[in-house]
Amino acid sequence: MRRMPLIALATVGFATLPAIGTAQAPAQVAAPQGPWGGVSNVSRSGSPSDDPRLAAAPTGAVTYAWEGWNGHTWQIRLRTRGPRGGFTPPVTLSAAGANHEDPRIAIGADGLTAVSWKSMRTWNRTVQVRVRQPGARAFGPTRTISNPHADATQNRIAVLPNGDVIVVWMQGQRGLRVLQARVLKRGAKSFGRTVNVSRGPVVDSAAEGDPSIAVAGDGAVTVAWEVATRGGSFVIQARRRSANGSWGPIQGLSRQGAQSNDVRLAASATGEVVAIWARERDASNPNSSGGFGQIQVRIQPAGSTTWGPITNLSRAGTHASDPQLGIATDGTITAVWEWASDALAARKQAQSRTRVAGGAWGPLQVLSQRGTDVDDPVVVVATDGTATAAWKRSYGRTGVRVQARTRPAGATAWNRGVWLSGARGEADEPRLTVAPNGVVTAVWKLSSPLRVVRDQNFYLQTRSTRFPG
Repeated sequence: MRRMPLIALATVGFATLPAIGTAQAPAQVAAPQGPWGGVSNVSRSGSPSDDPRLAAAPTGAVTYAWEGWNGHTWQIRLRTRGPRGGFTPPVTLSAAGANHEDPRIAIGADGLTAVSWKSMRTWNRTVQVRVRQPGARAFGPTRTISNPHADATQNRIAVLPNGDVIVVWMQGQRGLRVLQARVLKRGAKSFGRTVNVSRGPVVDSAAEGDPSIAVAGDGAVTVAWEVATRGGSFVIQARRRSANGSWGPIQGLSRQGAQSNDVRLAASATGEVVAIWARERDASNPNSSGGFGQIQVRIQPAGSTTWGPITNLSRAGTHASDPQLGIATDGTITAVWEWASDALAARKQAQSRTRVAGGAWGPLQVLSQRGTDVDDPVVVVATDGTATAAWKRSYGRTGVRVQARTRPAGATAWNRGVWLSGARGEADEPRLTVAPNGVVTAVWKLSSPLRVVRDQNFYLQTRSTRFPG
């Protein structure tokens, strides 16, 4: 089902938003990237496009994957922008005659590109994958890797440092799904056997398990997901696959007795793994407030298989959701999330906290102005430690715009915010990626305002920072 954009309700002058930090903090210029360049169209206006994803190659090229409408069905499409600009023509990866959705893309250190999605050709959805080898122009054949006799959803994909491709997904009927995984070894023609990552059925919520995957620099893979327990609460579990391919035990990350969801993982080059999630009200306490609750985090140090204690990042008594993570080469962790002052989601903001390597979490920082309809925060961290966060926010009565802020490497204050998308239309589904050279690229879906046209026109736009030289 196509997701419709928000209807904007209020506006605040974003250009006047001050840098976060002390009044004496000097103005800083983002490094290594320069200012944001102009907006380009990934897909053309009038060609319905949805659910954009993107990934950066070692060369600095950025590849976009999305759902595109061909007049009859939704297809998985792909396009690449070169390191200095210029787009390749769009190509269609999925087969005609059926709907396809939920594209995911990953690019390895040698440029290997892997794309996964869900095929709707039969009543049971299946996970399909195509891979483009380093230096090749075309993708290899389509591989269906899930059991076609049971429904598959929530696919995630990653490329390991050695060139292996791993895909995880939820398999089975709604309410009785199992988290599964398969690996395509580098140079192999077919995926290996299917592994049940979760223990028995995952009795899922509307998020259907919502798995997350992270790959450390040594090739170890960590997968986390949401699972229901007896009593009606939801907890976060995780499992680690070592660099030699062996799966370890399932570990519980969140406490029981409440709804814990929206888990996200990040792993560093040295092997540190971070898990973040939102913990809602206490399921055992009918008098507790409804809605979203606190953002919580746990860290597994490099070289260890034991997770550290749970840390609360957001303020108690407020409602925080949709957490995201970024981790720098030196181990500095940046977390962002969506925050509301109460259960009615009034005065919503994007907020952040940062933890330097081996240190404590720093103070809470507010990234956006207070207002309605601040949603979908995302964050990426460059190899030098420069962090960039983005989100969408209502703008006046007729639009929703994407905003971004950057925190330079080694700084504690974020630079002034900028609008990434234009003032017309409703921007939705913002995503970010960062290339090894530090260039940050954003993509979003732009729709005509609901009040302006009867049949909405929605297509994809992108914008990148400029790399010096």
